[in-house]
Amino acid sequence: MQVKTFTGPDAKTVLARIKQEMGLEAVILSKHEGADDGGPWCEMTAGLERSATSVKKMSSGNGNGNGNGNGSGTPTGWNEWHREWSEIREHLLALMKPGIQLDELAPRQRVALEYLEREGVDNVVLLSLFRRLHKSPNLSVLVPLSEIVPLQPWGEEEWPQHCHALTGPFGAGKTSTLIRMAISLRSRRPDIRICIVNADCERGNGRLLLKHYAELSDITYLEAGDPVSFANMLRETRDYDKVLIDLPGLGRNDTFSTIADKLGLGTARDLAVHLVLTPSYAPAQLTAFMRQYVTDCPGSIIWTKLDEACTFGALVSLAASSGLPVSALSFGPGLKNTLIAARDVTIWRLLFKHQLPCDADPRNGM
Repeated sequence: MQVKTFTGPDAKTVLARIKQEMGLEAVILSKHEGADDGGPWCEMTAGLERSATSVKKMSSGNGNGNGNGNGSGTPTGWNEWHREWSEIREHLLALMKPGIQLDELAPRQRVALEYLEREGVDNVVLLSLFRRLHKSPNLSVLVPLSEIVPLQPWGEEEWPQHCHALTGPFGAGKTSTLIRMAISLRSRRPDIRICIVNADCERGNGRLLLKHYAELSDITYLEAGDPVSFANMLRETRDYDKVLIDLPGLGRNDTFSTIADKLGLGTARDLAVHLVLTPSYAPAQLTAFMRQYVTDCPGSIIWTKLDEACTFGALVSLAASSGLPVSALSFGPGLKNTLIAARDVTIWRLLFKHQLPCDADPRNGM
C-alpha cells in the first residue's frame, strides 16, 4: 500500500492535491488541522492500494486501458489485493469504532452523528466527524460536513467546459438527466446554442428520446458511436456554446477507458465527465462504480431518482471517498422542474429532513 502525507492551507486544497497525485481511489487515513504564525494549516495522510502511476495509466485510456493486456480492465491480482485490503479495512474500523464515545460530544452533536449512522454514512466519515467535533463542543456538524461534501452547482458559469459527457450504470437516468441539464441551460439563457450528442447508439430508446426532445426544442442532435464520427462531431460543434454527450454504460468487467477507446474521447480537449448515480444503490455497489468509472477529466456526481431513495448517507460517503463535487440533484418522473443545481442548504435538508427540493420550494426546479 502506498502512503503519502499532504499539507496545505485548508482541507479543500489538500484534497485537490490528493486527487491529482493519487487519483480518486486514495483513502484518507488521518487528518489534522491547526494554526500557527503562518496561518491555518491542514495535514492529511492518504493511502492507495496500488501505485499512483498505475491508477493514472488505467484512467487515462493509454494502450488497451487494462494495464496488463488481459482485457479485464484491472492489473493482474488486483481483485485479490482489493478483497484482502477491504477485509483489513473492515477489521481496522471494527477495532476503532468503540473509540467513538458519543457521550463525550455535546448533545446536539451526538444526535447528529447517531442520525448519520442510521442514514448509512461510512464509518470512516463518522470517525472523522467525531474527531473534529470532539475538539470543538460548540461546532455544528454542518461545518465539517461542508468540507467533506464539495459542491460545484451545475450552470454555465460554474462549468465553463465546452463538452459535458454523462456516464454511469444502465438505468441510473443518464439520458433523462442530460435533457434536464439542457433545459436548465436554456431556461437561464434562451439564446444559448446547445448540441445533444447520442454516443450510446446501440440503445434505441435513448436515441428516440434525445432526438424527439431536440426537435421540439430547436436543439441540434448528432450521433457519434465511433472515433471517426466523434471527431467529426467535435469539428461540427466548435461554434456551439455547450455540447452534451450521452455515453453508454459499462459492462461488468469494463472501465471508463473502454468508452474512451471506443469513442476516441481523448480528442475532446475541453471535456467534463459527470457520473450519474442514484442513492438507492448499496454502498458496495457505489464503491465499485467509482472504481469502474474513474477518469482524469474534470467532473462531478449527479444524484438522480432521489424520490425513490429511503436514505441519503451515500451523498456524504461517496463525496468523502471520491473527492468529486456534487453538481446537480434530480427527482421525479418528468423532465421539467425536476433537476436543480446542488446547494448546501438543499443537500442538508435532503440528508437530515428527507425533504426533496420540490417539497422545499417548487420554484427551485429547473
